[in-house]
Amino acid sequence: MSDSDQAIRDVVKGASVIYVGLFLELVIAFVAQVLAARYLSVSGFGGLTTGTALLNVGAIIGGLGLASGLVRYLPRVDDSEKRALTQFAFSVVAIASLPLGLLVSLNAEFVAATIFDDPTVEASIRVFGAAIPFAALLNVALSGLRGQSESARHAFVQNILHTSVRLVLIITAVTFSLGQFGFAAAYAIPYAISLVAAAYFLYRALPEVSESLDQDRRSDVFRYSLPFTITELSSFIYRSIDIFLVLRFLGSAAVGVYGVAYAAVGFMQMFSTAFNFIGTPMASRLEGEGDVSGMIKVYRSITRWLAIASVCAFFPLGVFSTEFISVIYGGEYAEGGLVLTILAIGYATSNVLNVHGSLLRALGKSKLLSFNSAAAAVSNVAFNIVLIPTLGIMGAAIATVVSFIIRDGMAAIQIHYYANRTPLSRATLIPVLISLPFVTLAVLMRPIIPVSFVFLVLISGIFSVAYVLVILSITGLSQYEIMILRSIEEKYEIDPRMLDILINRFS
Repeated sequence: MSDSDQAIRDVVKGASVIYVGLFLELVIAFVAQVLAARYLSVSGFGGLTTGTALLNVGAIIGGLGLASGLVRYLPRVDDSEKRALTQFAFSVVAIASLPLGLLVSLNAEFVAATIFDDPTVEASIRVFGAAIPFAALLNVALSGLRGQSESARHAFVQNILHTSVRLVLIITAVTFSLGQFGFAAAYAIPYAISLVAAAYFLYRALPEVSESLDQDRRSDVFRYSLPFTITELSSFIYRSIDIFLVLRFLGSAAVGVYGVAYAAVGFMQMFSTAFNFIGTPMASRLEGEGDVSGMIKVYRSITRWLAIASVCAFFPLGVFSTEFISVIYGGEYAEGGLVLTILAIGYATSNVLNVHGSLLRALGKSKLLSFNSAAAAVSNVAFNIVLIPTLGIMGAAIATVVSFIIRDGMAAIQIHYYANRTPLSRATLIPVLISLPFVTLAVLMRPIIPVSFVFLVLISGIFSVAYVLVILSITGLSQYEIMILRSIEEKYEIDPRMLDILINRFS
């Protein structure tokens, strides 16, 4: 078996673990979010959304990109250097993030009233500001687990422990009527608990032997990592700056409606997140061995299914978006339906094109990633400033989608230039074309479908299954997809007769 074939098997086996973790995280986080949205006022939920966005940007600035540096360098350095490398990353991030967190938390009143012109979000800003150091250090610990290929432990901390603690604390906040401050604390405290768990697991995963990290290595890691501060900050801007701008232009109630739509579309991120989580280290390893062709093959084998999965998720989130929000979150958030549709289009496109960013990361092109993200961020801010005053929260959604296309489109061109090939192929395009009549039919049927949770799940499921069966009937299964199915069979000890029927029918 070639290195690239083995990498594909590793990606699928590892991604399956991440998918389980992501699914559990989404379910638990979904329940917690619905409780918060239904218990708090629309404005109160907007304040909570603002606080989480502030926490994210604080963790990025305080992290100095060193989490990304660990993902790249831990698989590459000698075992004797791994512990020292990790300690270096933790120390630098702690020194950078602690003063930042204190600065935000102690000046929450000024930030809320002067910068955002909405004093009602002060409590959230104070609580989430204090959590910034914990969030920044948690990112480092989780990236260390990722660099050590500790997928199961990473999934446990990020996808299960973190969200479970949050859910328990939110239920407590509801039970004792703790208000916005209590809900903010319920979101912030899990970062500290998760940090302790992740740091412990990482300590156990690192080799016992340890040598000091020489200055050249520290410089290399820091030079590679620092541009990711710009990359991640730019990523935050084109993903979440709209939260702050909506707050500034429209108020916290509009943030609440927009935040519900933005959170709901997070389900679509699950597909690319799992494969990129495992695929980036695998691709980095293949690139380090000079097997660029194999690196592209790893991603080409999964982009087709990223497209298929995104279309399936688009039925409930894109076509039946208003019904989804009304049934799940309540009628007061229903005006976010069109916003959810626009965001779903953007995320579905990004799921497929975003693989180019992971490939640039594997090639070590951190400066290009920074440039792409910066270009997307600038365009996002510009479009938000122009569109929010005229189109409201729909303008914010359009700005986000445009920035995704700019970032991922530039990365696709750059990968084609540096690798002289692309993970996109005819096999990726066909599922997109086949989806068009299915989506059109679903849109036409929408007015006659009853608004209920049961019908929403049933109709979306029927369309998704029919869509996948048509694709398999037309294109069949490739040799790599058969290999992937055998990997799943091997990992989960599935009865081979079941997969044999599927393979014989569609190969």
